[in-house]
Amino acid sequence: MMTRIDKTRGWAVTDPLKHSQALGGTMAFLGLNRSMPLLHGSQGCSAFAKALLTRHFREPIPLQTTALVQSTVVMGGEESLEVALETITTTLHPDIIGVLSTGLTEMSGDDSAAIVKSFSESRCGEDGPLVVFAATPDFSEGLERGWASAVEAVVSTVPEDGSTIPRQVNLLVGPSLTALDVEELHGIVKSFDLKPIALPNLSGSMDGHLTEDWSGLTTGGTTAVELKTIGRSEVTLAVGSSVFAAGSKLNNRFGIPALNYPRLTGLGAVDSFISDLSEISGIVVPGELMHWRRRLADAMLDTHFILGGVRVALALEPDLLLAISSLLDEMGAIVVAAVSPTSSPILDLIPCDEVKLGDLAELETRASEAGAELIIASSHARSIAQRLGAAHLRIGFPVFDRFGQQYQLTAGYRGTLDLLFSVANCLTSHDELRIHSGHVG
Repeated sequence: MMTRIDKTRGWAVTDPLKHSQALGGTMAFLGLNRSMPLLHGSQGCSAFAKALLTRHFREPIPLQTTALVQSTVVMGGEESLEVALETITTTLHPDIIGVLSTGLTEMSGDDSAAIVKSFSESRCGEDGPLVVFAATPDFSEGLERGWASAVEAVVSTVPEDGSTIPRQVNLLVGPSLTALDVEELHGIVKSFDLKPIALPNLSGSMDGHLTEDWSGLTTGGTTAVELKTIGRSEVTLAVGSSVFAAGSKLNNRFGIPALNYPRLTGLGAVDSFISDLSEISGIVVPGELMHWRRRLADAMLDTHFILGGVRVALALEPDLLLAISSLLDEMGAIVVAAVSPTSSPILDLIPCDEVKLGDLAELETRASEAGAELIIASSHARSIAQRLGAAHLRIGFPVFDRFGQQYQLTAGYRGTLDLLFSVANCLTSHDELRIHSGHVG
């Protein structure tokens, strides 16, 4: 039976779940090495995004703005964008500049794409930065779409250059994956003697590492040199529906076949990925991966007794909602409420009778009515879990009241195992707390 998607919305958003496209695009550009995201909008547009990103990653966030004011909006912000690009190029000398529009500049009619193209042609030769423009208006869709727009803009901008590089593969990843998830998948692909280029690669930039010298740019991630060769790869592996379109663009531009994976959480989903890697590489599955598979199978047996029958409510971005809910459903849990901030074709695959497009207030209403025992959502849902007396597992964006979010694993055999233990331990700890406090129903 197909999942019903409830798209009706209330007159007002009372407890927001959705984040802006511009923020999602900024996150994607943070996964590129020596890059500088540039928000073309007011000072407030970048300040709010930077505050959220800093709390989530607990790292300095390189981010610039054209800082438009009332007069520049009325007269046109093209000059402000040109000045900002020139200033960033001459003072910071980045390898990549990611220009992102906002609702303000989209509504005012600025032709930002033309300005970026003109600047690139006049100022960015072989020694200049790669300047990429992505349209990310705040007033439509959300974080996942903004990330997707940025990745699509990158693969549409990189030059066509040379013949196929043997055994090189593109690994496109969506925002549902953490920094350590990307590192895990990167390692899995390498174990088949393949040369992966992860795009974007937060595992090198937002993974919480110390550097010897301060830099105003990102200090890790996909390099400009790597970006210039993604059109020469043998195959593209797209993880998360949000980057499927980027894989199609690479196929259209360079004829690179693309394999799509809606999720890489869960035994069957990972098995399919590993099988494809073995076929692509011509190499049998490494023994270490098989050992992790056996560990996962054992973890599934161990945690089944805790997860089976548990009533779960989730509020996450579409790709992450699919990955987490599908795994729990496979483990015998009951998904009683699923809320997504935006629409997506993959919501039809969510193992729940109905998926609601809404906010956190909608999550609380539905979780309460269904008697949810576990809430899976960002840190913004903690008060909801407290009011309902439910356990709360922090996943998604932002997570600011727990340490080590960038090291949270959800992908691959090892990531699935870690996630199962996280859910089981969350439930166990919550039950123990209720017993000690005397709140036993």
